[in-house]
Amino acid sequence: MSYEIFNPFEGAPDTVDVREWLEQQGWSEFLGIGGDESALRIQSFRRMVDGRDEFLIDVWDVNQGSPYVKVDNFGDLMDVLARWAPAVQAAALVHAVDSLHSYGLDSDGIAELVGAKVAFGVSDVLPALRRHEQELAAQRRLVAAQRKAARDAATRPSS
Repeated sequence: MSYEIFNPFEGAPDTVDVREWLEQQGWSEFLGIGGDESALRIQSFRRMVDGRDEFLIDVWDVNQGSPYVKVDNFGDLMDVLARWAPAVQAAALVHAVDSLHSYGLDSDGIAELVGAKVAFGVSDVLPALRRHEQELAAQRRLVAAQRKAARDAATRPSS
């Protein structure tokens, strides 16, 4: 695998908007692991140069980012993402466990969000899910009856 540390902001003004500058340089968001709110996330960008793809990789924790890494092909990008995916998963799990161990209430905490979803789901979503399951069961019965009727018609002797 070949990669290089790459500074996509060389020559950029000090107050540049990161996304806007990357787009001006031909980069567009590509694959990522984790989101903006994740404890650790990886985002890749892709651009076409001389008829071939280049990929730029950005790794961030909640406070800071790494230097950008550039790879020259999709295989190398997948290799980097595969190497980093366990770290992203571990960071997410540690963040979740730490959040659950916290004694205070946090409007963005995992336990609070799950509790709110459960409370909301019991009163609003659960009845809709039950109706949906009943509709699916009725549809499955209808399809089974149609198949049985078709089989019966196919096995009946012709007159």
